[in-house]
Amino acid sequence: MRSATHVSRSLLAVLLGRATERAALETLLDRVRAGMSQVIVLRGEAGIGKTALLDAVAEAGTDLQVLRVAGVEAEAEFPFAALHRLLVAYVNDLDGLPATQRQALSVAFGLTDGLAADRFLVSLAVLSLLARTAVRGPVLCCVDDTQWLDRESLNVLAFVARRVHAEGIGLVFTVRTGTDDVAVLEGLPVLMVEGLPQPDALELLRSVVSGVLDPKVAGQIVTATRGNPLAITDLSASLTGNQLAGALLLPEPLPVGNRLEAHYLQQVRRFASATQRWLLVAAAEPQGDIGYVTAAAADLGVRPEAADEAERAKLVTLAAEIRFRHPLVRSAVYGGATSSERRRAHQALAVATTRTADADRRAWHRASAALQPDEEVAADLVLAAGRAANRGGYAARATFLTRAAELTPDERARAGRLLAAADAAFTSGAPTQAQMLLDAIDPDLLDATGQGNRLMLRARTIVALGAERGMAQVPATCLAAYEAFRGDRPELARTALLGAIDGSLASEYLIEGTDLRRIAETVTRRPGRGETLTDLVLDAFAMSVVSVPDAVPLIRRATTWLATGEVSDTVLLTHYLTGVTLCTRIWADRTREAILHRTAAVARRTGALQVLEIALFALATHETTLGRLEAADELLLEVHQLRSAVASTPYMWEVFRSPEQVGWRALDDAPEHIGRARQAATWLGMGASVCLTDLGSIILDLARGNYAAAATTAAALIEDDYAGAYARVLPDLIEAAVYAEDRDRAGQALELLIERATTSGSPWALGLLDRSRALLAPDSAAEDLFRSAIATLGDTAAVGDLARAYLLYGEWLRRQRRRRDARDPLRTALAMFEELGAPAFAERTRQELLATGETARKRNPETAGDLTPQEAAIAALARDGLTNPEIAERLFISTSTVDYHLRKVFRKLGVESRRQLGRVL
Repeated sequence: MRSATHVSRSLLAVLLGRATERAALETLLDRVRAGMSQVIVLRGEAGIGKTALLDAVAEAGTDLQVLRVAGVEAEAEFPFAALHRLLVAYVNDLDGLPATQRQALSVAFGLTDGLAADRFLVSLAVLSLLARTAVRGPVLCCVDDTQWLDRESLNVLAFVARRVHAEGIGLVFTVRTGTDDVAVLEGLPVLMVEGLPQPDALELLRSVVSGVLDPKVAGQIVTATRGNPLAITDLSASLTGNQLAGALLLPEPLPVGNRLEAHYLQQVRRFASATQRWLLVAAAEPQGDIGYVTAAAADLGVRPEAADEAERAKLVTLAAEIRFRHPLVRSAVYGGATSSERRRAHQALAVATTRTADADRRAWHRASAALQPDEEVAADLVLAAGRAANRGGYAARATFLTRAAELTPDERARAGRLLAAADAAFTSGAPTQAQMLLDAIDPDLLDATGQGNRLMLRARTIVALGAERGMAQVPATCLAAYEAFRGDRPELARTALLGAIDGSLASEYLIEGTDLRRIAETVTRRPGRGETLTDLVLDAFAMSVVSVPDAVPLIRRATTWLATGEVSDTVLLTHYLTGVTLCTRIWADRTREAILHRTAAVARRTGALQVLEIALFALATHETTLGRLEAADELLLEVHQLRSAVASTPYMWEVFRSPEQVGWRALDDAPEHIGRARQAATWLGMGASVCLTDLGSIILDLARGNYAAAATTAAALIEDDYAGAYARVLPDLIEAAVYAEDRDRAGQALELLIERATTSGSPWALGLLDRSRALLAPDSAAEDLFRSAIATLGDTAAVGDLARAYLLYGEWLRRQRRRRDARDPLRTALAMFEELGAPAFAERTRQELLATGETARKRNPETAGDLTPQEAAIAALARDGLTNPEIAERLFISTSTVDYHLRKVFRKLGVESRRQLGRVL
């Protein structure tokens, strides 16, 4: 036989002769070197050469930072074990991550106490870590035998693979065909690795056989193995010289394909019992640590020489670490042992695993070996869970603490550990597990702090599970927690109050067991009031319940602090929702947007999944309110991706579909979408989401000209206004009531709008006030008010309200029989609505243009040389003889912008001067 090195090189040469694999892997490396990211999943049967290809791409990428890991069946139940091995060289870099991500990743690695980490939370941390690492140079992650990764590691790596784009990160996975445990990789680029063509297979066979090789025998081997390189090399090694020379018959059936593992196990069974025990210990020690394996084997009465037989058979290699010839060997050894044999191996490894850094693995070995309750083992698990929590590994924390509780004899200690396990389970994104753990706790066994923590966790779990009217129960549950905390834990009491406020903002009029004023009164009389941001937010909220105008100074101080001040990540994520709501009440759109962007950035960086989802949805709602529908679409897409990463009920999906966005888009089935969202929000107890469906209906009815219906819906919202939460509906109510010829209702709404808008003082509010005043003003004053509204709104981000101001102005001009004057604002409104993607408002505007005597075609994206809405508006004004400064003044844009778009118009239409525009438009 030839040397192993020669065999490996021959196999590598044959594999790299495959043009498809070579081209795909070379492309991946080239893109990664160029700073882009790419993923390939190498899929094929066992032994087909996936690992050799992985070796090849790693060797070709020596100029990159290469990270490698292989799935180990023996550690498949140990959360994040594979991920820890992949990133072990970068554990010290975790300090560069945000605290929440660092904590989640550490818990996942089993380095601190904590419950199993949510895969998405840990995924964000890993993505951040790899991206930070790639700054120092491109990174190549090689993941072998993916089907044997622990589930948490697999989910994290799949998440990262779907989200890398331009970081300089390459990921290559190998997956054995016929396995069903890698569904999370579906949709990633797959490269099927097939058997070698016959000529290459024969060349490989000849390269590994040193004696006589009968051509007929060679053909039988190649045919039976279907060109599988591992089967070829292993079979050639197991056959005798006479069999290879054709003097003896070959065994039947040949151990190929799925029978390779059985072949290895059969080979192991021929070894001495001591060698088999040594191999089992090695298979159960996933790090391949020779010292630990040697010590554990000695504890079982096995001498180091027992490994010689397996090493001579080339099933294992002993160097810096123990490496099995192929993961199939390790799988065969571990899976072929009895449960009692595996427990003895884990017990011996627990004794041998003495390094401080491996304390969590020692605890896992002890837990794997335990058969009955044992406080010493339970305490060891609690310590391991603590290490996981400190470094953010909540999945590991949950696993450790749950098992610790099972092994704890004392009832009170068991209740405390169950509560800690439930908290870790919830943090890891497993609310059902958290609820089951909470249900197993007797509250009387907890102290006051424990009871408060249980109530707060119960509230969060109810929401996460989407229980019927669950959100409606949250405020009262949090108030009960506040009472439990109030005596000894004032900081936790304040957190409970914030939870009650957030719950009330979500449940609104569907709230159960308490009401808004009771919460505000509790906030006002809380003990230990200080000058912190938390105190300011609490006071601003309580004051806004009593009087929004009086609360404005407090609101501005609190929200400005959140938007631009020195705020820790934890404080921001705790207070952002209340701050955003307070901004909405005073039309502070820029501050609201700043808080949301800041929150989303922190949540993304820290891996705060629940916050990220809600913040992105709130940001999408903000963009929709401003009329920036395309930006809202992108955000909603990300929200839905987050939804798919955490447990969701059908109702929870519905309330995250933005009915206000549906109203703007005005598709034929919009009422049905809004109706389903309303039903879902009602069932969940989310009164605020019910009101969002009303906003969607108002927008839809206004766009379609159903003014009476819009006025009725808007009036109901204002009449039940939740502490000024829906002041922004007042302009819609005024428009709808005026067009429905209910000027009394419109006048009452205007009085309230004057109070709210002037109190706010923001350009957005004042622009909407002028627009609303114009609708009710005498003809002599209306035009100036419309122009003022357009000018004021033009300085804001509220493009939707600006487009509607142009529309209302144009409609007013047409009713004044000034049809020619009406065309300019109507053209601008039409262009803006088409640009925004608001077809119903565009059609309403188009009909107004028709009434002025101008035909306005619908946009046809297939028309050659078609212009964008803004280009079309500028071209039309240029055609009518307006100069660039005049167009800029009319459209509230800069002259340079006009010039830029006109040059594009000329190029698209093939004209050279303004005079030619009249001919082609």
